Amino acid sequence: MQPLINEFVAAGFSVQLNHVTTETSWEDTDEHGFVLLKFAGKDVVRKGGFQHNRNLRKGGSWDASAVQELCKAVIAASNEKADDTSSVAPKEKADDTSSETTTIATAA
Repeated sequence: MQPLINEFVAAGFSVQLNHVTTETSWEDTDEHGFVLLKFAGKDVVRKGGFQHNRNLRKGGSWDASAVQELCKAVIAASNEKADDTSSVAPKEKADDTSSETTTIATAA
């Protein structure tokens, strides 16, 4: 999870982790280790098995391109929210992410 957290912090987001306590099966490569990213309380993107050992380097939390893909989805959601709620110029809106928190729901 640390690479994903680092990417969000570097992009100016606050991050809140929310662990889902439901036990999952090691054999289930979707539910086991999934992440659900939320922005401003709304679901943005879910990535099944993101923390599963089988996926760590190929689409999981140790895969830099997978981490960047998830971060881009949240940035896009933050820009959409800014477009809906502000009359500030687009460049200024895109840079103002610090007032919202990205929530990462995880299960292991």
